[in-house]
Amino acid sequence: MKKLILPIIMAVVAVLSVGVIAMGVTSKTPVTLKVLRIDDVAYSVKGGDTIKLPTGTESVYVDARPTDPEATVTITGDKGFKEGKNILSIEVTGSDKKSSAVYKLTLIQPKLEGWCQLNADLIKQVETAYQDELIYMMPGYAELDKYAADIRAHEDCFSGPLVKEIQTNY
Repeated sequence: MKKLILPIIMAVVAVLSVGVIAMGVTSKTPVTLKVLRIDDVAYSVKGGDTIKLPTGTESVYVDARPTDPEATVTITGDKGFKEGKNILSIEVTGSDKKSSAVYKLTLIQPKLEGWCQLNADLIKQVETAYQDELIYMMPGYAELDKYAADIRAHEDCFSGPLVKEIQTNY
């Protein structure tokens, strides 16, 4: 009987060890997002969106909040845009430091040519004023009406939200 106790104890310890190791390897914590906002505009928490940036945008503010408050978020591609497509990556690493997911969005920096290039400073001024007022929840840009014709004629030079504002209210 004494000869059987040690092998039985060793077998039980081995089984428990394998279980603990398996749980550690397969441990998964949430790596999802509950909030994804870029420059105060909400986007799909699954990523994949394409966002047209205002002409001259140099950086964007990204608010990416993970479902798990202990998870960490790493953001790359939120500044230094080139003309055309730019990739914004949001990596969420679970609190177990083993699970992770990457959410990608495509940011389009308009190509400056023709009217857009000649009026780049004006476009940036109008976009900045419009965005600032949106951030502070103020009514639409007070002088937007005087630029409405230019915005309608050159929609490719302006951000989607600004163009939509013009189409809807001016």
